[in-house]
Amino acid sequence: MCNRWLTQRLFCFYFLFYLTPGCTMFHSDQTVTVLVRDAETMKPITTAEVYLCQCLPNDEVAPCYSKGLTQTDGIARLRTEPASEQGIQVQTVAQGYLPEKLDVFADVFKKNASAPSSQPIERRPADVIVDVYSEPNFSVELVLPAGYRGLVKAEVQIRDDLPLPAGQRCFRYPVSASGDVLVTGPSLLRRVPASEFRARYGNGPFLGTAMDAEKVGFRLLKSLGSQQYFVVGTQLDYEKVHRQVAPEEAVAASGSFEDPAWTNRSHKYRYGKVTAPSYEK
Repeated sequence: MCNRWLTQRLFCFYFLFYLTPGCTMFHSDQTVTVLVRDAETMKPITTAEVYLCQCLPNDEVAPCYSKGLTQTDGIARLRTEPASEQGIQVQTVAQGYLPEKLDVFADVFKKNASAPSSQPIERRPADVIVDVYSEPNFSVELVLPAGYRGLVKAEVQIRDDLPLPAGQRCFRYPVSASGDVLVTGPSLLRRVPASEFRARYGNGPFLGTAMDAEKVGFRLLKSLGSQQYFVVGTQLDYEKVHRQVAPEEAVAASGSFEDPAWTNRSHKYRYGKVTAPSYEK
């Protein structure tokens, strides 16, 4: 008799537990569909690696907790946890393409969880679409006047209304005889930090950042808003221009410019902080 009473009580308890709104058994995770496609042709990309990572305060990203591969339709289906207040970051890596990331607001996942579709998951539209660009990397080249040495002052103007010409990855700009140059282009130029601008004379080889008493190089001196200051010349030229342009800054005689934000990073990190373990290549 006692065992029968206990069994009935346990049965009722479990029944109420399953019906409780917000029960973790039903809402602790869900499936998210991510479509990866070529940003220029809009064609789906197969076998792209897709990662989900929780966004943290102060633009930080937690280690990625879910991974999937896109199928022939370009869609990967991944398990996701309840999104943090900062949302979720989707990271993608595909052979022959530049790595990409996309921050998705938490409201998108909450909406999907609260309004489940009656369609089979295979037929639902993608929850997230990530457009990726084919290699090579985007680059900015400054074409110097023959024999020019001294200060190069670049005014960088990014225009969101400018389209990216199909297939264009390299943007070249002529430097005037006075050392001024206007660098204007589409929003994708934000992916190229000033520390990675390159320079050369005409169609000659690119100048390196190394400088000494005789070797002529090209090096970023300082950034001031949209204005970027570079030096073309030897180490002595660099120090001379530095004293004129930024006398308040100390420069070691053998020093070279290093942007702390990009030190020790490979080109795969160029487009933002990446946390997926497989990116460490």
